[in-house]
Amino acid sequence: MPKTVWDNYLMNFDNVTVFGRKSNNLKDKKSVSSGNENVKFYLTQNYSSIINLFLNYKKIKKELSVLIIEADIVLVRLPSVLGVIAAFSAFKLDKKVWVEIVGNANEAMSSHGSILGILIAPIFHKLMKYVVSKANYTSYVTENKLQKDYPHNKNCITVSISNVIIKTVLEESQIDSLRFTSNNLKIALIGGFDARYKGQDILLKAIGLLPEHIKNNIQLYFVGAGDFKWVISLANELNLLSCIKFIGSKESGSPIFELLKEMSLYIQPSFTEGMPRALLEAMSMGCPIMGSIVGGIPDAVSKDLLHQKGDFKTIAKQIERLYFNREILKKESFRSIAVVRPYLKNNLDAKRKILYKQMNKVSDYS
Repeated sequence: MPKTVWDNYLMNFDNVTVFGRKSNNLKDKKSVSSGNENVKFYLTQNYSSIINLFLNYKKIKKELSVLIIEADIVLVRLPSVLGVIAAFSAFKLDKKVWVEIVGNANEAMSSHGSILGILIAPIFHKLMKYVVSKANYTSYVTENKLQKDYPHNKNCITVSISNVIIKTVLEESQIDSLRFTSNNLKIALIGGFDARYKGQDILLKAIGLLPEHIKNNIQLYFVGAGDFKWVISLANELNLLSCIKFIGSKESGSPIFELLKEMSLYIQPSFTEGMPRALLEAMSMGCPIMGSIVGGIPDAVSKDLLHQKGDFKTIAKQIERLYFNREILKKESFRSIAVVRPYLKNNLDAKRKILYKQMNKVSDYS
């Protein structure tokens, strides 16, 4: 996470210690840096696989306990295996627990394609529900969906607050209507290619169902890092390769916003999500949006532009409808701007300050 995300915690806390797992797989290599000296990282080498987790469970608990004893608040971001272990350790040590609910465990674990993930998803879902029900503080990245999935206890201090950072939103007068009325319908999807839950294949299958005269006037913009050979292979099968533009990874900020300003439509056909940053960024640039019913997506998307996860037939019908009714695109563009305004950083910071004020009143460290 970038420095701006850690700053959300450092608004209230002097120091943050992050516990995570260290991977020796070069494919997983990521930069571990917060950009702030008040954020320290402790990376365990005792959890490199599920089998490794069971074998080293006591060692991991011991590592966590050393850090938890020194903490005033234990923040766990769920779903996360280490997060659940940390929460149980914190409960045992009588520490105050703050849970950030950023996704649904069932959706997350069953969408990775492994049989093991599918088998343990319902168990992990129940464990997560238990942790949330016992937490002192909860923050949800959605307005409704995850609150229903994981209800908090009646004494819990709670808030709905996305961890997405939106600094600016276009005004209606800044939107170029040509992006909706030109012959070519430009459709964007942002998401890495290595984790296949973003639904690039679902979107391709949907485009493949469209009549030729529509298909020939669609340009797909896939933005993201990772190996996209599997996408090329599927596009070849569906005779859609000429429709696709691979943009590659783009950092959040000016480059991605400039691209989104040109898009006719943004689609998020994910199999699992919290509140997708890319979706909100697209909305801030006036993109009409479509998406699956997972995570916080239904909080943002119009009901008639939602689809069940994996339902490419419905996506195809929705795209065809929008292709022939461009006024809907313009109307949805204005709606996106109105819906995304509460996610502006200033508005979210105000909610954070209220949470921290309540948290500090009842905490022993105040």
